[in-house]
Amino acid sequence: MKRNNFNKLLVLLGVLILGGLSSCIKDYRKNETNLSNLQATVSVVEGGQYQFGSQALLYPATDLVDTALFHLNYAAVNVAPADETFSIAIDPAALTTYNGLGGVQYQPLPDSCFTFTATSATVSKGQTYSDPIPVIFYPSKVDPSKNYMLPISITQAPAGITISSNVRTIYYHFIGNPIAGNYMENWRRWNASDTTGALTYNFTDPNIFAPETPTQVSVASVENGALFHISFTNTNGVLSNFSVTLDPSSWAAFGAASVSQAPVIITADPVNGIYSFVFKYTNTSGAARSIIQTFTKIP
Repeated sequence: MKRNNFNKLLVLLGVLILGGLSSCIKDYRKNETNLSNLQATVSVVEGGQYQFGSQALLYPATDLVDTALFHLNYAAVNVAPADETFSIAIDPAALTTYNGLGGVQYQPLPDSCFTFTATSATVSKGQTYSDPIPVIFYPSKVDPSKNYMLPISITQAPAGITISSNVRTIYYHFIGNPIAGNYMENWRRWNASDTTGALTYNFTDPNIFAPETPTQVSVASVENGALFHISFTNTNGVLSNFSVTLDPSSWAAFGAASVSQAPVIITADPVNGIYSFVFKYTNTSGAARSIIQTFTKIP
């Protein structure tokens, strides 16, 4: 996390914590506020359900290992007067509570998909937040079709320090998607403005549909780097209304000067795991190109 974003989180977190403690602050004199008895509070800087979206793990499914970092914040009138050590742990109860709210349901992240060895974190004397606390993830081992969560909470604090009730947990989670997973990509190109003539190139390679949301995946062509977003409607497990878009940021990868035909779906078959679409473009040399991409899910 960039330092300026981290500092912004600290400011926002301080506002939330002080707001939650406002009932403990009494008027000292008219038009003055007495903060002398304000109890110190510890929280997870990047945690809380209000930041749930930023706790999604969107690592490429091909990554063997990635590391996420979080911090604890000591919120008080003054900095920590001594080294303050807090217990932290994976919190299955937080997962149960979250699922009880309704909405998207998550399974516990399997042990094989992460490493977390820290049992405590310390805010050093004179500081307001801890050193980064690492959690190691293994994205290539995660089933991308399922929703997984790894909640980590502050479980114990030294005497006199309150654990924040609403920012005590960070909800790391992988977004599951029913069409995500491993596919074979068949890439065909015609050096023409349509696909009626002779085929110029025909390649087949393994690829991955990476989940972006529960109803959208992304896939970058192995052959030319074109990036596609495939979205759909999921009605109680029945998938429909498939659409595909070509990400303009990837035009340079395959030398497109303009796209004469945006991707059009030819086949969208979630039962058999087959997705095919065609698009056409003009390259930077002024030559017309037509592409048909077909993806077949690997059982």
